[in-house]
Amino acid sequence: MNIEIADRLVKLRKEHNLSQEALASKLGLSRQAVSKWERAEASPDTDNLVALAELYGVPLDEILNGSKAQEEDTPNNEPTKAELKEKKLADMSERQRFGRKMVKFPFPILIAAAYLLLGFMNGNWHPGWIILLLIPVYYCVGGALCCRTKKAMLLTMPIHLVLVAVYLLFGFTAGMWHPQWLIFLIIPLYYWIISVFYKEKKNKS
Repeated sequence: MNIEIADRLVKLRKEHNLSQEALASKLGLSRQAVSKWERAEASPDTDNLVALAELYGVPLDEILNGSKAQEEDTPNNEPTKAELKEKKLADMSERQRFGRKMVKFPFPILIAAAYLLLGFMNGNWHPGWIILLLIPVYYCVGGALCCRTKKAMLLTMPIHLVLVAVYLLFGFTAGMWHPQWLIFLIIPLYYWIISVFYKEKKNKS
């Protein structure tokens, strides 16, 4: 990694009164990974660069090119709150912006309308009520997409709610209560795979 970028990372960390251990903890990494960045022995990946920019409240361009750093020396160029908000939105990834749109969408109204339609037209009040479980699933997915890093997004995904909905659906419609309960074994397997993947990624960093 470019030594100038490494120096900017050190400067930003110290400006925010963070130790290497504290920064590593916020990013879910080891202190050694942060130390390698600051010695220009390794480079943060895209997810970590986005997380650093958001943590420090600066655009990615300032970390990579230092274009904003020189401008900040002039006292009359302090950005307004509106400008800071605009920059924060601009620095958000496409995934995060999509997540924000999902959270703002009135999804419960759509599901409630579908439930009433199925109930009045086909008498599917039961097990039609299972579609109401899509509401917390939907908002959990939207919230997960808003997370800064992919690791946080994956850990926040409502895998347990999805499996409960599937279990109830096939249980009520096909009577497959057993051995369908085995699908819940997917939950610990899912989190174990994420843990192993990011542990190896951390070690490589």
